[in-house]
Amino acid sequence: MSSVLILIGGGHASGKRTMAHMLSDTVKSTWIDAGMEIAIWDMEKYNTEKDNQAAVTSYSAIAIDSTGNLVKKPSRYDIGQLKKDLKEDMSGIPSGSQKIYFVHGLYALYDKELRDMSQIKVFMSSDPDTRLIRWIRRDVVEGKSSLESVIYSYLKGARQEMQDFIFPTKEMADVIMPRGAEHNAASLIVDGIVSHLTQKPLDKLYAGGASLRPTSSNVFGGEVLDNQKATFYDLT
Repeated sequence: MSSVLILIGGGHASGKRTMAHMLSDTVKSTWIDAGMEIAIWDMEKYNTEKDNQAAVTSYSAIAIDSTGNLVKKPSRYDIGQLKKDLKEDMSGIPSGSQKIYFVHGLYALYDKELRDMSQIKVFMSSDPDTRLIRWIRRDVVEGKSSLESVIYSYLKGARQEMQDFIFPTKEMADVIMPRGAEHNAASLIVDGIVSHLTQKPLDKLYAGGASLRPTSSNVFGGEVLDNQKATFYDLT
């Protein structure tokens, strides 16, 4: 297998981007001389409304319902183009090389074809209050948005979007992370990537001798995440 695709979905400000970079850093610090390239793809690049955002909110609305709430739907993301770009990029991987893709976004687990393309699916699951606090810290404290716009976005759109479209994708996940991005959980996910990466003995790939990584290439033979039907790993 020349490419490995890991999808990271979840609610607004749940730690998807942080988790993608944490996994990337963990892979880089764990394996040496494995000939692997790593790419992080943000689904916001495929948000068709991104350039037409309303001034009062951090993301624009497709419509307004009878209650005055913003109606946010998955269709504002061009998932078809994302899949096309991924396939094109994967087809260009040189023979004998390997590339790991981390794709993160609200709807990373929404599309069936995209899920079928992946090897591991992660859902970042945090309670609403925690996510709102993270959202405020990320956008308000860093000066990206006003407190008013974040609160408005959450109450008038994001909360309902989470309930209607994003939360149901949790059932599609192989791994559920209820407390956001954590290093121990990242290490476990990286261990799950092992069987998809290479046929070389793992003890020749892991850096140093202090790692608690498996030392046999068949350790995860019985736990390939794709083959666990109706099963997910809840890292509580």
